[in-house]
Amino acid sequence: MKNKEVASVLYEIADLLEIQGVEFKPRAYRKAAQNIEGLGTDIEELASQNKLEQIPGVGKAIAGKIKEYLESGRLRKLEELREQIPVDIRALTSVEGIGPKMVKTLYETLGIKTLDDLERAAREGRIRQLKGFGEKVEQNILENIAVARGRQHRFLLGYILPEARRVLEILKPHVEKIELAGSIRRRKETIGDIDILAVSSHPEKVMDIFTNMKNVEKVLAKGITKSSVRLDSGIQIDVRIVEKKSFGSALQYFTGSKEHNVAMRKIAIKQGYKLNE
Repeated sequence: MKNKEVASVLYEIADLLEIQGVEFKPRAYRKAAQNIEGLGTDIEELASQNKLEQIPGVGKAIAGKIKEYLESGRLRKLEELREQIPVDIRALTSVEGIGPKMVKTLYETLGIKTLDDLERAAREGRIRQLKGFGEKVEQNILENIAVARGRQHRFLLGYILPEARRVLEILKPHVEKIELAGSIRRRKETIGDIDILAVSSHPEKVMDIFTNMKNVEKVLAKGITKSSVRLDSGIQIDVRIVEKKSFGSALQYFTGSKEHNVAMRKIAIKQGYKLNE
């Protein structure tokens, strides 16, 4: 199925339109992309039956673009936007903390188009001079560039949150409690992976259901208290089962950030306590 591929194209259009300052359309493209991701039907099949407009959020204009892409493997609108805004949107937004709005600022003020441009500007101290940025933001960007280069993918929050919520819905009937954790819970603009915490008296059953979901591409690890999978979208999901009495503490710990947890541990030590997950 080309559902993920088509959704990715629509997300890129949304990001580039947002950089241009276009109102309303980015939201429309993202809504269409999210609904296409969640389809249980092959989008090529819907296109062949002229049923694209039956997909929620897909009107005549977007349906026409989807059909153009499926038939030719190209999309004139996307090519035009890439010419108008020659930035590597996927690479730049793979850096944690950088979304389309920040890409727009960096491009318009410093001419940053690529990850190399971004790293060069940060090392030269040019980013800290921008209004609303500062030395700390610049240092975080440098650190996160290194992380981004070492990872195959990062995902925009708007792209991955609906997928995370679908996993929650699959597991909810089999657990007592379940919540998203990590950077997706903190609503960071870009997400490296998805962390889920749950409480269940039947952890083996939960892990069986989790690792056998239809969109699981590969099971990376499987245990009674922790399992990891990679979905066909490329995102990794980790599910941890914890005791009910530890759920609150574990949720706080695994939500982070790392700096938050370090600060909390220092406070605990000063009070004569020990703090762990």
